[in-house]
Amino acid sequence: MTWLSSLPHQIPFRAASTGRRIDDRTIEGTYLCADDDPALFLAEAMAQLAGGLVFEAARHGWLSGIDDLVIDRAPAVGDIVHIAVRLDAELGGLFRFSARGSIDGVDIARGRFTLAAPAHENA
Repeated sequence: MTWLSSLPHQIPFRAASTGRRIDDRTIEGTYLCADDDPALFLAEAMAQLAGGLVFEAARHGWLSGIDDLVIDRAPAVGDIVHIAVRLDAELGGLFRFSARGSIDGVDIARGRFTLAAPAHENA
């Protein structure tokens, strides 16, 4: 079972289409825009990829913050957004990420995300 298939939310609420760990601090993946609310699902795809970087298939965390999310151009249905997420900091059960999304090599979105692990998993 992959971490994508182990997410508690699956299609139509799973936004990340693919994901591949580059190293301990970086993950890349894609979001295939197939909905009328691409900004919401693009942000969700970025957060899901962030979770795939720090949580294993049997563990889940919560999205606890989105900061400075800027979407310069909303993707249209059929667009494939390439996403790169980097772990910037970790403190206890809090994880801080920066993410960028691009279409055909042109950046269209960027933001910062915070995920939290359940308290019992921090010990």
